[in-house]
Amino acid sequence: MHDPAAQHDWVVFDFGVTGLGASFHGDWVLYSGTALEHALTHLGGSDPEPDPERVLLLIEDVLRLRDSGLSGEDLSALWRATGTPMDGQPEIGGREHAALDRLLAMAVPLARARGASRERVTTYPSCVPDGASPAAVEHRRRTADIVSLAGLLGREGPEGADLRPAATRRAVVRCAETVCAELAFRFLLCAVGSFAVPLSPASYARLEEVAAAFGYGPHIVDAVEYLVA
Repeated sequence: MHDPAAQHDWVVFDFGVTGLGASFHGDWVLYSGTALEHALTHLGGSDPEPDPERVLLLIEDVLRLRDSGLSGEDLSALWRATGTPMDGQPEIGGREHAALDRLLAMAVPLARARGASRERVTTYPSCVPDGASPAAVEHRRRTADIVSLAGLLGREGPEGADLRPAATRRAVVRCAETVCAELAFRFLLCAVGSFAVPLSPASYARLEEVAAAFGYGPHIVDAVEYLVA
């Protein structure tokens, strides 16, 4: 649940856990021995930097998911939606919470080395159900929009059809309603791209409207503009 007033410079492109998931392109194994090594590289390496916000955005996402009531199946569906099997994205199915804990174990010391306080790496602003900040209020106000837009991923298909889009839709809805609509929206955008969901101009305009309300930069939604027909 980023605060657009404080973190705008870091949300021009995808960020947090969705940005990390989308970074596992097909050749990542050529440069990193493990997924955590790749994540460290994605975050700018181990050298201290003056601004820890990029890492803190990831930590906040991971803390929210870890502390949520989302099932392992939900977490796995959301993570898979950030990439495609052809990308060689690491699978977390069956060990979702362990994967989140390992990611935190890498990211927290990195953020601390860049000057983040202990509070910033262990707590996060309240969102659902009663966060009082302007960002939390706006995010909750947009929950119905995210639930509606999740319908882009389709409903249950016939026997033998690909069940992943429908499973992802359910996970996105649960994330929006019980965790944070802003985080759910980023997973939804990833899923639209991952499943190559055709978009009408009207649907794309709705995605742009919600993205603007969340304070995103221009290059998060336009990553799926090529799907507009």
